[in-house]
Amino acid sequence: MHRACFLESMHNPYREMDAQALWQLVKTKADSAAFAELHARFSGKLYALSYRKTGDSDASEDLVQDLFVTLWVQREALSIDKTIQVYLFSALKNRIISYLRKQILHKSVSLDEVYSEVQVSHSANVVQDWIQVREVQEVYLRELQNLPEKSREVFELSRSGLANKEIAEQLGLAEKTIEFHISKCLRVLRVKLLYVVGVVSTLLLLN
Repeated sequence: MHRACFLESMHNPYREMDAQALWQLVKTKADSAAFAELHARFSGKLYALSYRKTGDSDASEDLVQDLFVTLWVQREALSIDKTIQVYLFSALKNRIISYLRKQILHKSVSLDEVYSEVQVSHSANVVQDWIQVREVQEVYLRELQNLPEKSREVFELSRSGLANKEIAEQLGLAEKTIEFHISKCLRVLRVKLLYVVGVVSTLLLLN
């Protein structure tokens, strides 16, 4: 058994190399075998992370594949300050956030799901974060006033903590009508706010 492992390592010397050395071969020599070894080492773990965050196997495969394609295509231009492992997981997290943000716009996931992912990316600069939230609040209030009066009333009641059934009873409307107004408001506000100053501040406000 030990002899078999020894022979295997001789046939594939890349398995004995650390990830940084492999990356240098990829970056400077376009070494496809070194790239294949990086893919073999990290693709499974990256997929597991993506699937855990998105719950979508196809999307997870696409995100990981896109990450490695980009790594290969842009290998010469990429400047990686930290280790290749840190870069891969960080780059994947950014892709996951972008993916979930797009799903929000198509109403495939909730704001709560995305907020749980972007918390780790929230800036450590408290002053900057405060300014961002203030900017979003201003846009939020302005867009809220632009909503139809009945939709705005329903939405504000929903933000106060009332259940849809309670709002329906209070306003004398059908519960389905309440759901329609809330859905309409969220759709409009999502589109307006998501690209104002970043997804983090938007989610802080709308959750």
